[in-house]
Amino acid sequence: MKVRKQLALLLAGALTVGSLTGCGGNANTGSTGDKGKTLTVLTHRTDMDATFKKYKEEFEASHAGVTVNFESVNDYQNTLSTRMGTEDYGDVLMMPANITKNQYKDFYEPIGTNDELKGKYGFLDNANVEGTIYGLSTGANANGYVYNEKVLKDAGITKTPTTPEEFQVALKAIKEKEPDVVPLYTNYHDDWALTNWSNAQQIEISGDIDYMNKMVYSKEAFAPGSPTYTSLKILYDSVANKYVEKDPMTSDWEKSKQDLADGKIGIMSLGSWAVGQIKAKSKTPENIKFMGAPALHDGKQYVQIASDYMMGVNIHSKNKDIAKDFVKYFVEKYPNDSEMISSIVGAKLPDYLSGASNLELVQAKMGTTQSTIDLDKVQKESLINLNDSKWVKTIIEIGLGNGKQTFEEYMASLNKSWASGVDSISK
Repeated sequence: MKVRKQLALLLAGALTVGSLTGCGGNANTGSTGDKGKTLTVLTHRTDMDATFKKYKEEFEASHAGVTVNFESVNDYQNTLSTRMGTEDYGDVLMMPANITKNQYKDFYEPIGTNDELKGKYGFLDNANVEGTIYGLSTGANANGYVYNEKVLKDAGITKTPTTPEEFQVALKAIKEKEPDVVPLYTNYHDDWALTNWSNAQQIEISGDIDYMNKMVYSKEAFAPGSPTYTSLKILYDSVANKYVEKDPMTSDWEKSKQDLADGKIGIMSLGSWAVGQIKAKSKTPENIKFMGAPALHDGKQYVQIASDYMMGVNIHSKNKDIAKDFVKYFVEKYPNDSEMISSIVGAKLPDYLSGASNLELVQAKMGTTQSTIDLDKVQKESLINLNDSKWVKTIIEIGLGNGKQTFEEYMASLNKSWASGVDSISK
């Protein structure tokens, strides 16, 4: 969802800020060989029809004879899981997370080699299989929380929380001083929103850019003191203390965006991609801000930036060359229209991430092909998929008093299951 800076592992120290050098994609006037060709582009964005209409017109104007059709897909991950069992998954598509790197060659056409592309594009490791690149990043997001600054200030909170304890203090202050405001909105109803608690804050909490790779092999991944335990405990405490919406089961994502924009919600755990969407709904967009997870490392809050969807080309496409041109065009345009961090080397950071003195932007250390295979096996054996947050709902249910276990008992059961998954790797 929702730099042209060369990203090193510690991004903030290594990025060189520059200006966007051009958004026109490949300037190609097309050829007679392109006449009558149609590109179908599958995306998860159902809210950008006007923007995609502009992209269609621009690309068709520079590629004579080509027609571009956008298909915005609801329930993208599940729908694509079915469609990718056939050859009918468009010409260009956002690459769903359930297709792992070892499968890329079966589904996607190579875009180029790492050596050919690394001078212009960042986040290539996300689609790099032994030096071959199968997709380009549509942009990157920072993990953390989107908040309404006025709500916090009206509650007497003058700086963003840097510990889990301070986070709860902030929520308590909002509840006590602004009784009509929901301090933290869970978005329980929308499974995808809960992944921010299950797989998006561990690096920020641990301060270790290699943590997610280590987690694959850790038998204490859900034990007290682990980053995942800490993240989920923040969620549990918020619910148990009644700092969330009265009935999370009836939460409404679209309404929550408007309520945060209007100051009826204080904080939501979301990637920075949501900043632009919420600002667009606000009469006071300057109040919509972003903060990292509540943890400090040497006086800094680490903020992990990670690629949003990669965009690739269907290996069965009959228009592969034009499809590759479109991918390159799209990844230059889309981040600017989505308030995301660009993957193009040399681009400027969005305003909401620039200028904060205590934020250290970092990028996760990429795992190996083997660790990706091992993660897949651990998740299947443990029945804990970090990208499927349905099990995170149990945390909220326990906090509401509806669970059959305590929080500690539930976390112990998750840890036992994960440890069994780790054991399965060596068998």
